Amino acid sequence: MLVRSGPPVTTVDVGAARSALASVVPRLVALVRSIRKPLAPALGEWNTGDVALHLAHVWEALPALSRGELASPIRDPRALGELTSSLVRQEPSRDLAQIAARIEAGAAAYLATPAADGELRPWLVEGTRLPVSAFACHLLNESLVHGYDIARAEGAPWPIDPSHAAMAVFGFTLPALSVVDPRFPVDQQAAAGVRACYDVRVRRSGRFFLVFDDGALSIEPPSSRPVDWRISAEPTALFLALWSRRSPWSDMLTGRLRIWGRRPGVGLRLPRMLRNP
Repeated sequence: MLVRSGPPVTTVDVGAARSALASVVPRLVALVRSIRKPLAPALGEWNTGDVALHLAHVWEALPALSRGELASPIRDPRALGELTSSLVRQEPSRDLAQIAARIEAGAAAYLATPAADGELRPWLVEGTRLPVSAFACHLLNESLVHGYDIARAEGAPWPIDPSHAAMAVFGFTLPALSVVDPRFPVDQQAAAGVRACYDVRVRRSGRFFLVFDDGALSIEPPSSRPVDWRISAEPTALFLALWSRRSPWSDMLTGRLRIWGRRPGVGLRLPRMLRNP
C-alpha cells in the first residue's frame, strides 16, 4: 500500500489537544451512561451500544499506539472499517456501565501520562507515522464525532466547541490525509478526471488547499496556485461536513458555511468526491 513520505504538518500542540480531551471526556462518559436506547440505529450497521463499544476500543488502542506499545494493526487503510466492525462483533456484551468505565479508565491513564510532542510514532496503517499531538487529536476526533452519533440517536444535545472541532481537523484529519495513500479518501468514480484546487478557510482557525488530481487528493498550504472553488466555514460546520454527519446545505442557509468560485460544477461536486473510511 502506498504511503507518503515526509513528516506530516500539524499546527496543534499536544498540550492543547489534551486539555480539550480533559473537557470532552467527562461529557462523553456521562452521555454513554445516560443511553436509554442502546438498540437504536446510530451509524451504518451499528446501534448506539455498538458505537459506545467502538469508543471503548478507541480509548484502549490509540493511547497504546501513541506510547509505541502497539504495532500498526492494518496494512491498507481500506481495511479499517472491517477491523473496527469485527472488534465490535467479537464482544457480545453491551453493558453500558462497563463500557463507560472502560472509556473513563482509558482516558484517565492517557491523560495522567505526560507526552512530549517531539517524535513521530507508528500510526494505524503500516508505514505511516504521526506526531504525538495527532494521536491526541485523533482521540478528540473520535470522541466528538461518535458522541454526536450517540446523541443524535438519543435525541440528546451534543454541543461541539468550535476550537475543539478545529483541533480535530488541523491536528488529526489533515496530518492523517498527508500520510495515507492519496487515493484512499477519494471516491474514484466521482473524482475521475477532476483536476481542481479548493481553498478551505476555517474561520478563526486556519486555511489549507485541497487539491484533486484524477482521483488523488493532496493537502497543501495556501499558495499562488490558481483556485477553482473557495470555502469559508465555521469549524464545527466543516468538521461535521467532512465526516458526513450533517448536510452542508443547512449550514449554508445559516451562514456557517459559504462557497463560491469560478467553477461551480467542480465546487458542488466536492461532497461526492470525498469518502469516509
